[in-house]
Amino acid sequence: MKKKTKIVTLDGEKAIRVSFATAVYAFLILLVVIIGIGSILAYGTHTEIGEKIAAKIAKVVPFPAAIVDWNHIVYINGVENNVNSVRQFYQTQSFSNDGLRVDFSTEIGKKRLEIKKREVLDKMVEDKIVEILAKKRGIEISEADVDLAVSAKLNEFGTAEQVKADLLKSYGWEVEDFKQLVVLPSMYTQALSQQILREQKSDAQAQSKIEKAQTDLKGGADFNEIVEKYSEGFSKENKGELGWVRKEQVIPELANSIFGTSVPEKNTIVESPIGF
Repeated sequence: MKKKTKIVTLDGEKAIRVSFATAVYAFLILLVVIIGIGSILAYGTHTEIGEKIAAKIAKVVPFPAAIVDWNHIVYINGVENNVNSVRQFYQTQSFSNDGLRVDFSTEIGKKRLEIKKREVLDKMVEDKIVEILAKKRGIEISEADVDLAVSAKLNEFGTAEQVKADLLKSYGWEVEDFKQLVVLPSMYTQALSQQILREQKSDAQAQSKIEKAQTDLKGGADFNEIVEKYSEGFSKENKGELGWVRKEQVIPELANSIFGTSVPEKNTIVESPIGF
């Protein structure tokens, strides 16, 4: 037997019974309609009223503005929040000394705001990509490290209370917003940059090392001695011997060199993702 929900009016005189499944279906249909209307307004129109309505709906229903790497989403409401912060910054600052008048209600101002909106979205996508690449390299930034960085930033720009007041006035941000939108992305960017530099330095050192080994081989040095001197791989213990292998057992770059149609020269350097 299906479960039913009893709904009674305030005066207690009338009562109706609605099946639970019917109520769920009705809610889902309403949700689909709201999402459909929001999607049309968010993606299919460029009118001011349409964008305002879409922004209202986006506060309840999260619409994607961009999808990064298939499973990381930048939401429209996040973009709108950041654009509002940009608008607030320009409206609370005085640019009269620079001869710049900021009025986003004019046609030119609206166009400038649209440009800012694209810049905000690009920055949010860029931050997400950097975070993904950093995590793929094993870079993780702890909550404690972020909190320390936030404290350092607050002290750098003045007293903590004054900076908090400035953030709220200029951007409408709390400290947590500053942490998530500014400090954390910058930490991932810095950590990833340092990691890439280390990798490039390591690659350059490995390149130099293999070229020295190649020069020694061409000079007539014994291969076993070269392996003993330069190799860092597991085959060093066997004087560079890999033994009997099938093509699918080795990385593609080495497989192409060993099993390719053309026979490589004895002293050819083969580069792969794991080294030379």
